Amino acid sequence: GGTSGILLELMFRKASTTLMQSTGEGITSKELAKAFRAGAEAVSFYGGAQEGSRTMLDALYPASATMVEVGSVVDIKGAAEAARKGADATAAMDHAEAGRSNYLSKEVLMGTPDPGAVAVAVILEAFSKVVA
Repeated sequence: GGTSGILLELMFRKASTTLMQSTGEGITSKELAKAFRAGAEAVSFYGGAQEGSRTMLDALYPASATMVEVGSVVDIKGAAEAARKGADATAAMDHAEAGRSNYLSKEVLMGTPDPGAVAVAVILEAFSKVVA
């Protein structure tokens, strides 16, 4: 996507500042999950989109929800699966409310997943293979 790089930078920056507020020795799984969610919320805030807008948030929010639900262990594989499901679902969305896709017609959008959402899914899928 066109602005995916800067949005991911903003996400990781917010996640980092959230983790820096950790008070214990090391970072817990719950804190890591909350930081990921805070990063996704930063993307929404600065990008002006939300889940359902046909953007990377359609992969980020389901992934972060999966991480938060697990609690004591960060389920990267589950987060990657949720991100992929969210990314794939964007192919059925007939309009985009944000991002570069909002300039495209329904005919062009239908059947093609959002590139930013796919990128998030691919990143989490790769990460899940490394930490497995």
